[in-house]
Amino acid sequence: MKHPYLFVPSILLSATMVSASDEAATQPQGEAAITMLHAINHRMLDSRYGQRSEFAERLAADDFFGIGRDGGWMDKSAFLQRLNNDQPPVEIYYDNVQVRVFDGVALIEGVATIARQDGDRTRIRYTDSYVWRRNAWWLIASQETRLNATAGEDIVTRRKPAGLDWDGVDPKGEDIWVLEQLNGQYVDAFRRADAGWFDAHLADDYVVTFGDGSFHDRGDALADFQIPYFEQNIRSFPVDAVRIRRFGDVALIHAENDFELKDGRKGINRYTDIWRKIGDEWKCLSAHITVFKPPA
Repeated sequence: MKHPYLFVPSILLSATMVSASDEAATQPQGEAAITMLHAINHRMLDSRYGQRSEFAERLAADDFFGIGRDGGWMDKSAFLQRLNNDQPPVEIYYDNVQVRVFDGVALIEGVATIARQDGDRTRIRYTDSYVWRRNAWWLIASQETRLNATAGEDIVTRRKPAGLDWDGVDPKGEDIWVLEQLNGQYVDAFRRADAGWFDAHLADDYVVTFGDGSFHDRGDALADFQIPYFEQNIRSFPVDAVRIRRFGDVALIHAENDFELKDGRKGINRYTDIWRKIGDEWKCLSAHITVFKPPA
């Protein structure tokens, strides 16, 4: 069911911007946190796509960093400028919203459909990351990808493939260095179609948004990672512009792949991978890919 943007009662929204002087305020837990974050997501749709950006201006942290639907990097200033430059919509709908809450960090993934006055109708898959800071939820990252005409809005699910093994050794050391190594291994595992590595490093609730905007669960992603795309189609697939930010036991990795296909065409994808430290191991919670320059 698609949900139109509607007025949200202020009682649900007031908790998103608690005074920093309220020292007693702690991160909401359980259903209270999920309800609050659904309310924030609801209000953000109008702020992001409806040319009424005041809420986003208050919600975006100073250290916000993200990737727009065109693949462009965005700091807070660029993010707010894009909001104010968008053509106003006639209607906004959202669907398939998933909220996950961790210790100090929350992830919201969903689809927004924007109908504009010129007849354009755009579907956008988004991943928003929030941090609980100064007694409120703050938007610290966002990524958007347009859904292609053939991309469905529902999550694509599949049973995990059988017989996946990985006998490697994880890097050990300072967490940021470990995350740098894991990011490189992630890309290398894609090159080698090593689904066993992914099985060992993807969280049980891992999801991925591909460059066409389609959304996949862990089992479907593992089946896809078995396909030797690199060997069959790609000449080079480096990783560059890596930016790692850690918020407690959750880390966000932003980077790009400036690739070349075997037919000589070149393109650039940009991505955000979100990792969580579980015990003494880092597991990937989410991956989101946006095409910056399509192969040409």
